[in-house]
Amino acid sequence: MVPAVALSLFLSWVQVSSDTYVVKSSAGEERARRVLKELEAFHQLVGTLIFRSIELPELPIEVLLIGDDQTMKELAPDYNGRKVAVAGYYQRGQDRDFIVLSGQVFPETLTSVVYHELTHYFLSRSLVYRPAWLNEGLAEYFATADIREDEISLGALSMERLQLLKTNAPLPLKTFFAVDSNSPYYNESLKANVFYAQTWAFVYFMMHGEYASRFKRYVEALTQGEANLLDYLNVSERDLELGFLNYLKVFMQYGVRTHAKVSGEAWTMKVESIPETEAQISIAEIFLAGGKLEQARHHLEAVAARDPEFLRASYYRGVLARAAGEGDAREFFVDALLDPHLGTRAAVQLVQMGEMHIPAVRGLLEQAAASSTRISDVYWALAQIYSDDIRRIEEAVRLDARRSAPPVQSPKPNPPPVPEPIWQRYAEGSEFKVRYSLLSESENQPHIQTFVPPYYPVDLLDQKLAGEVVIDVQVTEDGKVAGIWLVSAAPDIFESLATVAVREWRFDPVPAKIRIVLEFKP
Repeated sequence: MVPAVALSLFLSWVQVSSDTYVVKSSAGEERARRVLKELEAFHQLVGTLIFRSIELPELPIEVLLIGDDQTMKELAPDYNGRKVAVAGYYQRGQDRDFIVLSGQVFPETLTSVVYHELTHYFLSRSLVYRPAWLNEGLAEYFATADIREDEISLGALSMERLQLLKTNAPLPLKTFFAVDSNSPYYNESLKANVFYAQTWAFVYFMMHGEYASRFKRYVEALTQGEANLLDYLNVSERDLELGFLNYLKVFMQYGVRTHAKVSGEAWTMKVESIPETEAQISIAEIFLAGGKLEQARHHLEAVAARDPEFLRASYYRGVLARAAGEGDAREFFVDALLDPHLGTRAAVQLVQMGEMHIPAVRGLLEQAAASSTRISDVYWALAQIYSDDIRRIEEAVRLDARRSAPPVQSPKPNPPPVPEPIWQRYAEGSEFKVRYSLLSESENQPHIQTFVPPYYPVDLLDQKLAGEVVIDVQVTEDGKVAGIWLVSAAPDIFESLATVAVREWRFDPVPAKIRIVLEFKP
């Protein structure tokens, strides 16, 4: 029997891509084209209609369309030490996200699998808290979407699921709400069939029944953190269960469809043949994201044997070396600094390892910050570099002062203390979770003409990390910022976020030195 790695290396791979998605297929170009069209249709219509405020990763999501059963089995998720047969699944990664699809299923089935897994992608990027019933229920609900041109139809009935719930009693809601990814109801086929059918039916009840508006507020609350469904519905668990069972028996069979027209944006498709190493590195990334280090190592070594100069492979070999506690991570990340897509991430990794004095590292990070990257670790890494600069300067000044210190003389009386300036608040405002106050010590009080809000990284918002930065600014006679002096920043990570934004502010053409207080409130 040919090992899965060796077999996949002999497959012919094609890449079909847009600006948002990359489909790598060993199941043929035709299927890859169809999958990309379905991804874009779902993204353009459902994505903009339902998930329009989601901030997606900078790197496009990659979709692997697997043409052979052996590779699909190798990539399949595990449960109790055994592989679980699936038609597809979503895997969130550190640098990009993945969807793995089997190219062996019928095209109609593949469409619903694409919609299902893409819903997981959107939910993973929008909801801080995702109970299993909601995560799977919304994915099952949107999997039945009917998308044609610029119109989408939601709420199609699944007679197969309805029949399953008629012949098998639904789970009590207490049990239903407690199911997680480790539960038998999530992984064992007979039990999972009932659970998945019930997640679809329950979400259908929530979307089209009497609690629709309250359910929407509940889902919105999950974008900020954990929330209790019953509190938002204002109903007891027993009454909710009775209402659901009654809806299931009486009303659901009639179905309620929602139709909407949405104008999607134009997009282009690019088709190209790719070497097997491109697919292998994606497979290695998936294993790394799932914590399967030895499987990732197997694929990375296969790639390195075929193409030792593959920069993307160098980056992930560094990630693997760090995760495994091996000593050659630094060399891999230094090589990866040249990669146009992962160089910035390699720079962050090096700073995390304490390597802050490599010129290319600082250059890549400052360039990324200047382009307002959404990688929050970039701002953290720059703060570490700038703090190290300050420490080294202070140490140099201290040593120089020690060498040039004059002989000790009799102490002289201390001069009277210089009084601190009295700062008067004269303007304030807020935008997107950032509040600012302007203070002046004189009658010159320039107001803001152009306000650039500081970037508030999603990771910090998810952590509900608040902060305050106080800086003094010299405003020139033409309203520009001529100088910035840091007074305080707590925690330090907000320093660079604040100063990068304030440098772009424009004021009234009134020369003055003012103080700005920026409060970051998630």
